[in-house]
Amino acid sequence: MNASTNHHTILDITRIAINLRQAVIGHALDYHGTVASTMQIAHQLAADPATRSGTVVVAEEQTAGQGRLQRQWHAPMAQALLVSLILKEEHLPANLAQLPMMAGVATVRAIVALAPELIEDIGLKWPNDIVVGEDLAHARKVGGILIETSFVRDQVDYAIVGIGINVNQAADALPDVPASAPPPTSLRLEMGRMLDRTALLVALCQAWEKLVAPQAATHDIYHEWRSLLLTLGQPVTVIMHGDSERSFTGVAVDVTADGALVVVDDAGHSHRLDAGDVSTRLP
Repeated sequence: MNASTNHHTILDITRIAINLRQAVIGHALDYHGTVASTMQIAHQLAADPATRSGTVVVAEEQTAGQGRLQRQWHAPMAQALLVSLILKEEHLPANLAQLPMMAGVATVRAIVALAPELIEDIGLKWPNDIVVGEDLAHARKVGGILIETSFVRDQVDYAIVGIGINVNQAADALPDVPASAPPPTSLRLEMGRMLDRTALLVALCQAWEKLVAPQAATHDIYHEWRSLLLTLGQPVTVIMHGDSERSFTGVAVDVTADGALVVVDDAGHSHRLDAGDVSTRLP
C-alpha cells in the first residue's frame, strides 16, 4: 500500500510500534488495509488463547463495519480511525458495565490530546456516540463505540471494544443518517485542519493504558464519563427495542454507576434504561 491514498496518509506502523513498544495496550498491532469489519477479525483473534490482552486490530478502510443495534459503520480509505481492542480477564473491570465508560473517556481524552481546541465541545451522547456540540440539540456525531463480550460457562472470556472516529473526511465522504440522529461530522470539519491519525491511535492506546492500570479508580472514571454526557438534563425520546417497538418522551436526569440512563417521563414516572435495550433521540 502506498504511503498516501488520494492525498490521505496511511497509518505509520513503525511510529506506532516505537511509541507503544513497552505498552500494555497496543503492544501487538494487527494492521489491515481494507476489511469488512475490525470487530470480526478481533473476535477471531481473541478466541485464540495465544492472543494477548491489549492487542489492537486497526484498518484503513471498513466496508461492513458494525454499530450498535446492527447498524452499519462504513469508512473510506485512510480517513477514519477504525480500531477494535481485545481485552482479556487481566484488563477487564470487575463490573463490565464500566467498559463503555472507559471507552468513552479514553476516546475523548485521545481526541482532546490532539485537538485541544475541542475540549469545551467534545462529549458523549448516551450510550455510545462521540459528539461535538455545545448541547445535545446541536450535537454532531464524530464517532461511535461498540462493545461485545464472549462468555465461556458463564464466565467472561474476553471483550472487544470497537471505536470508530471520523478523522479526516470531507463532508461528501460522510454517511447519510436518519433525520432523527445527530448529523455526522469529522474532526477535520470541526477543526478546519487535517489530523495525524497515527498520533491519534497512539494517544488512544495511551489513554486506555491509564484506565486499565491497577491504580485507576473506577469511581473517578464514572464521574469523568458522567461529566461528558450531553444527554443529561435534556428532553429525549426513548425508543424501546424488542418484539414490539414502543417509545415515550421525558427528561434524562441521571446515569447510574453501572451505566443505565434514568429518564423521568412526561407523567412523572422514572425509568431505568439499559443501553442494550433502547436508543434515544431528541423529541
